[in-house]
Amino acid sequence: MTTRTTPRLGGAVFLALMAGAASAEADLDAGRKIFTETAQPACALCHALKDVGSEAEIGPNLDEFKPTVDQVRAAVTSGIGVMPAFSETLTKEEIETVSKYVTEVTGGPETATGTDAATEATDSADAEEVETPGAEILAQGDPAAGEKTFRKCKACHTVDEGGSNRVGPNLYGIVGAPVAAVDGFRYSDALVGYGGDWTPDRLAAFLANPRKEVRGTKMGFSGLLKAQDQADVIAYLDSLTDTAKTN
Repeated sequence: MTTRTTPRLGGAVFLALMAGAASAEADLDAGRKIFTETAQPACALCHALKDVGSEAEIGPNLDEFKPTVDQVRAAVTSGIGVMPAFSETLTKEEIETVSKYVTEVTGGPETATGTDAATEATDSADAEEVETPGAEILAQGDPAAGEKTFRKCKACHTVDEGGSNRVGPNLYGIVGAPVAAVDGFRYSDALVGYGGDWTPDRLAAFLANPRKEVRGTKMGFSGLLKAQDQADVIAYLDSLTDTAKTN
């Protein structure tokens, strides 16, 4: 007599898959609640995130940034720029839950190593262009194109003269200015130690990969991969002070 075990085994696998899916959905629900309610101030008040219908512009747009779990965990735990630290108001489990939630719903890589690998793979064709000397960067840049590219930076930076600091410092007059010198902004020790001036070539290197150029920077932006985008943004920022002088 033949014993039919396959259907029973198939049923067990199906139940296991259903249990796993239910658990994953429960984790997402828990992270969603922390993001919108438990954290105070709520993350949704500052960050745009499609999954919860948030269009806030104080902090980075998380759907565009696609942070890693490590990046979210570090920012939520210790704070970054004007973002407060939540280590005393959220448990480690809650921080871990919301970190995994944000990464899951935005499609971010699991680790910072994964981000760096993806960046290196995508940017391999432009690796040599990042080394363009400062004078040539300004000459190659298109301020009008740079203004459009800079839109993704507006959630964190103002560019008008005397403008306020947000998550990042005001960037008016940044080209050629001393590093970490904007009044009223609390810089990371890493950026203070970077020192010197924001020459076009140093700005280009920082914009290409902030965390690689300044190890330990609080800036969460993953970088502008294309050398032309870097040149355009730098030319745009430089044009703001030129415009002010002619008016």
